[in-house]
Amino acid sequence: MNALRQERPLARHRWWSLVFGGAGFLLVPWIAILYVVQPRSAAVGDLPLAATGAILTIALGLLVSAAAALVGSPYLVMTTAATGVVALCTGFFHLVTGTAYHPHAAAFTTVLALGPIVVLCGVLACRHAGAARPLPRSPVLAAVLVAAALAAVLAWTGSRSAHDPVANAYHLKATWITLDVAEAVTLLATAFALRWRPAVVPAVAAAAGALLCCDVWFNVVGAVGEARSQAIQLAVVSLPLAVAAFAVGVREISRPAGTR
Repeated sequence: MNALRQERPLARHRWWSLVFGGAGFLLVPWIAILYVVQPRSAAVGDLPLAATGAILTIALGLLVSAAAALVGSPYLVMTTAATGVVALCTGFFHLVTGTAYHPHAAAFTTVLALGPIVVLCGVLACRHAGAARPLPRSPVLAAVLVAAALAAVLAWTGSRSAHDPVANAYHLKATWITLDVAEAVTLLATAFALRWRPAVVPAVAAAAGALLCCDVWFNVVGAVGEARSQAIQLAVVSLPLAVAAFAVGVREISRPAGTR
């Protein structure tokens, strides 16, 4: 009976590994299609809403990470991995698509507000990936994360890019192809980790889930007309996969050490 109990998680690992691996490989032909049909520039929707929603999500992720650091929660690795990815995607979209009212000022604000968050969250996620649980409590780290959340919100609120709409986005082909390549890499990494490195599953699965959510958010809110309808249809595939990635990461953390 004990042997059966220990084999079941491994069987589930193999099944989910096939799901995420298949999704990652299926993105390859989709990337090829994007290369052919995706225009370089297009009219955009409510980008201030898209960017503001992303900033608030980053701030919430930092506050949740602060709470996790304060109590020594092992879920810190997931919250920091996801928050860092959202910050990186937000900065990437804002800079590469040229959707800022004042591009040079926006580049400075974006790097200043989001760069430290990406680095901080990346370091924390890498440091605690596969670490023994529970994690040590760290009030100092919690305070740093809260300060980062407040700084990001204040910096973005004071930027004209948070309020001034623009008519068009540029370099969309490169933007979406880069994002989909990142999604494919993290999905394949999750599949690999489920089979051979279960300890790092929470970090890579959280990164994959966050990338998928960013894809949906910027695609739906930033699109107009028929493009928005197509984005909503794609979200029907992306969002369940994102939920599955987060669920796999949570389950791996909550599973007793002897059953991995």
